[in-house]
Amino acid sequence: MRKSFSRTTAVLLAALLCASLLPQSVAADETTTDHFAFGMEYDWSNMNADFESMTGLPMDDILADIMQSADDAGIDLLLLEEITGTSSMVIDQYEDGTTMLDYDGSTVEVTKHVTELTVRHGDIMDMAMITEWSDARAGWDLTISTSMQGIFNVDAFYIEYRDSSGLLYGHDLEMSMEADQSFEFDLQGSLEADDGDSVMPLNIHMEMGVDYAVTNAESSILYTQPSDIYQQLSALEGGEDLGWEVGEDDVDFIYWDELDGSEWSCTWNSGDEEYECYHAQYDYYIYMPYCEYYSGFDAYFCTYDFGHDSAWEDSLGWTHYFDNTSPNTGDMAEPHGGDFSTTTGFDFELTGLPAEELGFPQGKWDVSATDSTTDTGSFSGEEYRCEMGIELFEGTQMITTDGEQIEVMQAYTSPLPWGMTCHIANLFLHAFEGTPDAPTLADMLEDSTEEIAESLDSGDDYASEYGDNMYVELETSNSDEIRVYVEAWGLDSNNQYELDLILEDSDGNTKDVDSAPFYNYDSASFYMQTDEWGEHCLDARLKDVTNGNTVEQMTLCANVPQEMEPSDLLVSIAEGFGESTLDNVMENFGENLEYRMEDYEADVPYDDGDMFILWDSTNNMVVGFQMVVTSDDSNMWYTLIGPESDSYGTAPSQISVTYFSGQQAIAQEAEIEDDSTFEDLVDLTQHNDDIIDDAVEEAIADYNDGESGESGEETEDDTEGGLLPFISPVLTMAMIAVAGLVASLKSRKD
Repeated sequence: MRKSFSRTTAVLLAALLCASLLPQSVAADETTTDHFAFGMEYDWSNMNADFESMTGLPMDDILADIMQSADDAGIDLLLLEEITGTSSMVIDQYEDGTTMLDYDGSTVEVTKHVTELTVRHGDIMDMAMITEWSDARAGWDLTISTSMQGIFNVDAFYIEYRDSSGLLYGHDLEMSMEADQSFEFDLQGSLEADDGDSVMPLNIHMEMGVDYAVTNAESSILYTQPSDIYQQLSALEGGEDLGWEVGEDDVDFIYWDELDGSEWSCTWNSGDEEYECYHAQYDYYIYMPYCEYYSGFDAYFCTYDFGHDSAWEDSLGWTHYFDNTSPNTGDMAEPHGGDFSTTTGFDFELTGLPAEELGFPQGKWDVSATDSTTDTGSFSGEEYRCEMGIELFEGTQMITTDGEQIEVMQAYTSPLPWGMTCHIANLFLHAFEGTPDAPTLADMLEDSTEEIAESLDSGDDYASEYGDNMYVELETSNSDEIRVYVEAWGLDSNNQYELDLILEDSDGNTKDVDSAPFYNYDSASFYMQTDEWGEHCLDARLKDVTNGNTVEQMTLCANVPQEMEPSDLLVSIAEGFGESTLDNVMENFGENLEYRMEDYEADVPYDDGDMFILWDSTNNMVVGFQMVVTSDDSNMWYTLIGPESDSYGTAPSQISVTYFSGQQAIAQEAEIEDDSTFEDLVDLTQHNDDIIDDAVEEAIADYNDGESGESGEETEDDTEGGLLPFISPVLTMAMIAVAGLVASLKSRKD
């Protein structure tokens, strides 16, 4: 059944955006070995053109209209963005001779089936938004710039051991992974009010980086009995599906029907793959897919919970009812172990927040945190589990690789061997969990967050103390309601007592006082106030009024947090914007943009599509993948991504994904196998960010010279000559959405 176009859209986005996780593979050394390789590559600098190809929307024209709409409304607006990078993947499969495998106390000759996966992704994105607007009440002159860059690499070397009849004995895996992502953000310029008399300069900088690498990890899996999964795959026909499980099912609850053997008899019906259970006295049949017989009880125990399976023909002699287990165990693997080495790093920095204007001391919000760790360890005796499956579609097609045709079938399944898919997930999970005492990335983020919070905190807002006759609690979380709780005991019931409370700030100034009579085994809560923040101390004194002496005295100190009280400057600017013409300006912007957007209409070239794995039933292996699309107008299906096929023509509207197979994939594999650093993966000579840098520097220079207002016109003129190398469709759609929202709100008001 063909999928809806909503699915197609998701697949397209996955192909364009998640190609970053699917790069190219490692070539083998032997030139005489028969390889079958396939993969893809995507150049991120083509994203703009691909978006236009798949939507029919001219992004450069839309961008120009966005900025012109802002200009017509009185807002100087310049948007700049450049993205560069590549993502690629190659899966390389080949046989690497035979070897003798130690198995169950003996040796067996097996063939080594090798699969190599290499993922390479690197990208860099720079963006800037320069904008200026003002009237007599308020205004802004701002430059916002961001930069992101990252890499994601995976290398996996997998060996599967099969005998001459195709039985699978086990597999080995060696892998490494590296992920590194950094982000920088700058906000510079100023906000103003009162016709420029009130100005708040801004110079905020934030940067963050996270890196994680599995420098090396390896483990081996052996099955308790050789698996016949490849024999099952060989018998699979079009229109059928197949599931594969390794490891015993978790048995929570199974409902068993007990049938008295003196009244019932159950026999297997191979045609319907179920048991016919007959009650002779009542001439009555029931049908059960699974039954066991216990002669000691003379009883049948049957259940529906295991489903239908031809293997249940022999179940009468099994004991899963008695053992509280399940026959749906699939294959089983021996407890296994492995080794790993990882590195983890994290850094964060934030400077320049207008903390003083927000009510905090200057510099209090300049924070940073850095942490890194390495971990080397091993694991052993671990259970191995795997659950995979395939849905094989009817019909075949011929694809062309290296000038030769291969007959394939379409399927939904993993592009990697099933054992490799689960083995990678299993090994990565153990490496990510690390050794018991090693800090994880989550631990480092938590510790860094706590470190930053502690640097911002000036002290605890709670204190308590026990004495011989008195207990006192001080809670200072709210300056208007400072809670004091006091308990007293062991007092003479014939005497009179008084509790005196004095609250002082850090300079020793009295902020509040309170007193009350007290009695033996008495308790009371008091609420005090202060108009200061910072450390405050409470003097609590219990007096014996009858005898004129002090029974007990305590001093407790706690921090009164400063409330977010904006400065007069910030209040003035907020009031200025509230009284300004900004609402009308934004409404005009939205209306202008809405008018210009009426000329654009999305023209999606395809109405339906699907993504398939290509299955070679002769060799029991995946030999490629393809994305096929169609339109209601043509009633024909086309290959958008994938190999040449006799069943599908070339899609009329293309995206910039390069598909590799055969020798072409192997050559590509050899070309990139040593590329691992950011400099290797990203061609910085193609990253034309000079225009962005120059525009930002010019704007910042204007702030420093007090000449804001001129750069917008100059850069906008340059833009008309093709200044913008790239504009993100996401950014553009966001700008359209904001303007459309403003226009919508105005319509609702009207």
